Amino acid sequence: MFTFSLSGLEIKASDSGPSEVEENETTARSAVYMVLGSFFAPPGDSHFDKAVNDHWDKEMTEAASLLPFEFDTGHPTIDEATSKEAYIGEYDRLFNSGERLNLLVASQYSSDPENLLAQVKRDYEYFGLGGSESSERPIDHLASECDFLQYLCFKEAASPSPRLAGSYRRAQRDFLERHLINWVPDIVAKVTPLNPIKPYDWALSRLDDFIKADYAYIKALLGG
Repeated sequence: MFTFSLSGLEIKASDSGPSEVEENETTARSAVYMVLGSFFAPPGDSHFDKAVNDHWDKEMTEAASLLPFEFDTGHPTIDEATSKEAYIGEYDRLFNSGERLNLLVASQYSSDPENLLAQVKRDYEYFGLGGSESSERPIDHLASECDFLQYLCFKEAASPSPRLAGSYRRAQRDFLERHLINWVPDIVAKVTPLNPIKPYDWALSRLDDFIKADYAYIKALLGG
């Protein structure tokens, strides 16, 4: 059985639907977004422990096992000489220092950030979600946007009718189209030349490849 796990968002409205569903192609897509969202959240000790114990590799491999399209999960092996301090500090070096301040926040790439934030908030609220009170991340943080897609995929899988499932699928396509497809390539372009240590380089390439493959898959299902 599969259930979603939100880290940057939380459910604000009542949700009487199922809390878990049988694993299938759609829950696999949800699971990959869960792993990506968890990885790009600000790291702590557990983030480093997962890298040292190859748990990021295991989580991604398990999540992607039922995907309906080809996706190379890769192997994020960390250098044994990398200390916990260096590993956690790499997050700020890559995404949150100097001219790269808040690289994981969508509004940094927008010519109209206030409108973008309002749009993201409307999307979340329409599906009963909002920013988590326990999280300091903005609602347009990459981890939060992955949370949203994770939730939409889960709701598609749990839908009692093809019509309702289709509405969640269209919401995924539209959100990818308006957001991640547009600005994730900018993150990759800015960060890759900095030679990120593993598994950061792994996560960036897996993120970029997955959203492109998932977007193409959803568009094909919806007929464009």
